[in-house]
Amino acid sequence: MTTNRKVALSALAGTAMWVSGAASAQIADPAGATPQTSANSTTAPAQAATTPQAQNSDLPDIIVTATKIETRLQDTPIAIRVVGGADLTKAGVTDVAGLQRLAPDLGITPDSVFTKIAIRGVSSQDISESADPALTVSIDGEYVNRPVALNASFFDLERIEVLRGPQGTLFGRNSTAGALNIVAAKPVLGVTEGSGTVGYGNYDAIYATGAINLPVGDTIAVRIAGLHNQHDGYVDNGPAGKGDDANVDAVRGSVLFAPGALQVYLAGEYVDVDQTGPVQYGLSVNGNTPGVTELSSSEASPVTYPVLSQRQVPSGVDLPAGFDRSAFDLPRRGSFKSQQYAVRGRVSYDFGGATLSYIGGYRHVNNQVVLPQNGFVPEVFTFYNDRYDTRTQSHEVRLNGGEQGAFVWQVGGFYFYENQIIARGLYLPQARAFANFFYRPYVKSESKSAFAQGTYWLVPDELSFTGGIRYTDDKKDAKYINYGFYSSPTMARPPADGSGAGAVIRFPTYTEDKITWTAGVEYKPAQDNLLYAKVSTGYKSGGFDLVGSFSAENLTAYEIGSKNRFFDNMVEFNASAFYYDYKDQQVQVYIDTTVGARTFNAGKSRVWGIETDTSVRLSPNDRVSLIVNYIDAKLQEFSGIPAPTLTNPPANVERLTLDLAGNTAPQAPKWTIGLNYTKTVELGGGYQLVANGFSRFKSKYYLTAFNYAGDEVKAFTTTDLSLEFKLPGNRISLQGYVRNVENNRVKTYAGFTGGGINIYNWNFGQPRTFGAQGTFRF
Repeated sequence: MTTNRKVALSALAGTAMWVSGAASAQIADPAGATPQTSANSTTAPAQAATTPQAQNSDLPDIIVTATKIETRLQDTPIAIRVVGGADLTKAGVTDVAGLQRLAPDLGITPDSVFTKIAIRGVSSQDISESADPALTVSIDGEYVNRPVALNASFFDLERIEVLRGPQGTLFGRNSTAGALNIVAAKPVLGVTEGSGTVGYGNYDAIYATGAINLPVGDTIAVRIAGLHNQHDGYVDNGPAGKGDDANVDAVRGSVLFAPGALQVYLAGEYVDVDQTGPVQYGLSVNGNTPGVTELSSSEASPVTYPVLSQRQVPSGVDLPAGFDRSAFDLPRRGSFKSQQYAVRGRVSYDFGGATLSYIGGYRHVNNQVVLPQNGFVPEVFTFYNDRYDTRTQSHEVRLNGGEQGAFVWQVGGFYFYENQIIARGLYLPQARAFANFFYRPYVKSESKSAFAQGTYWLVPDELSFTGGIRYTDDKKDAKYINYGFYSSPTMARPPADGSGAGAVIRFPTYTEDKITWTAGVEYKPAQDNLLYAKVSTGYKSGGFDLVGSFSAENLTAYEIGSKNRFFDNMVEFNASAFYYDYKDQQVQVYIDTTVGARTFNAGKSRVWGIETDTSVRLSPNDRVSLIVNYIDAKLQEFSGIPAPTLTNPPANVERLTLDLAGNTAPQAPKWTIGLNYTKTVELGGGYQLVANGFSRFKSKYYLTAFNYAGDEVKAFTTTDLSLEFKLPGNRISLQGYVRNVENNRVKTYAGFTGGGINIYNWNFGQPRTFGAQGTFRF
């Protein structure tokens, strides 16, 4: 460990101890410090997420399920950010891409219609059908695996928990970056209530969401919620019209049956998306492109393979000077249609000393995409996804019990199954042919695991030790049918059975089993202070492509942290420092049109950083919060991506390797800072005016591991402002808002496609938006 890291960790530990001492001296009233529920609770759906801290405090206790049992946030030895459902509605966040406005720790990159999420410099850059995300996502315990499904809308939620760091023991595979726990609002027994929010903004934006809760007798309640979100396109694409629009409808129905020790929760959800895809600007890359230099000065320059993606040619290519990110011509915008159906539920029974729970879910996602990808006129090639059909199911059985402050435990088993059916290709309108077409009649993935975790207090309510272990067995198999160049004047697909000319058929497989574990110690010197240290492991499943297979990623994390409240609960200060030993990171490289992309394991990386969260109640009507994160994420060893063997290589092919050692990991800004200030003005008679400002800063970072100039996102800030007028009783409120005051349309995606196409593509973030919305409650 370097001197800088030692100094940083020592400083953090010293600060945490000072804070703990200050807290011990200053706390006068520990009211609210006890968790709302005991450890043998199973997250009863009817219970609230927060409880009042004290009558004179607006720093509430938050109950989370990050350890799969209910615990108080400040007593949970995990770095967590919690976003409440009301905050999501006020900020107009309807999907995972918008979540980073409230949780700046997240890095979100949309890749065509897929979504890549990064936390602490750990992300998944491979969006192929056999790969998996690096972040475990669950909705009420239903495991969501596909990047497309992450675009499902957020509405009528109780809270979202963002868990930072590997969660391999309780959440299993694909949690090297962390976990995203989405908790929907549950039916409430014995209460008739509801709410609705309607808003309008520039770009003809219409936002409407609402929910109603109805009791049926004493033991049953029903909740129905819905969402409609639409806006005109953010980009003027000339002859194609306006791109980057939105049109989403969603509905969820749920029922709770709770006669006593038995609790049954069942929900069904439908999401419909019918809009243009994310429009891309493209730049053709060749020997005449500014910033491009050939590797050889000979008269017959060698052809590298893959053509440009394995040499430094794109390193100087970037957006043209003065480029307008809000307007560029396209021949057409394309389309993105998605229908998602989901059913999930939980059944639990409290035996007194232990609770047995079953949590399961089934999801069907069907997408159709037509997305021009060259990014300029005339149209050169179009991503054509005629069918992307994914069906998943997940099941977990868990037994937990014990008592907080003495010993709590849980054991369980998990099963996940997924099958994808895919038909997609790249169409060349000028050639009236497909450059390629890929069929996947099935891509099956099956994962089985068993886990156990417990916390034992050596000194009751003061000193505890946590240990956990998980065994996972993964299996994947598929049928791949790949076509190369295929003439198709009418855009008709080639034969689906692989009988067409030039078809290559493979039956790839992948199997692997892993043991992940965690070990930690927690110390509470005072009621509202926690110090913890832990070591935890995680892994991201490997997979295959048409050429071969790639191994799993493995990560070992070392972390210390502190959570504190002091000065009569006026200040909350949480901090953590971590070091990651990250091996076999998966890096995707485009090969050519017949193979598509390949995934390689890239040696090892290391990530270390410090994170702090501070909330201060300046007065009963003034609150400020500050997020400061520092991350240093580097690729340490990268032996190089080998040039694959061509079937019929040209005579002048130069076989090169690409070494990325020393590069910065993608989506890893060194500095992330968030500042939030809320001011409440009492107008008398129960009327209130609430002003809020939230500004976020990110230092420069790269969108890919190649660290090309075109991948670089310059340092930027974005600021959201709102002013809310509340009527007496908070039954009605009116809000005006401006989001992204700076109008910073940063790069959200950058990618180079070689293999003879040689085009650099970019997507850009949302512009400044403003509008008003009203909320009523009954």
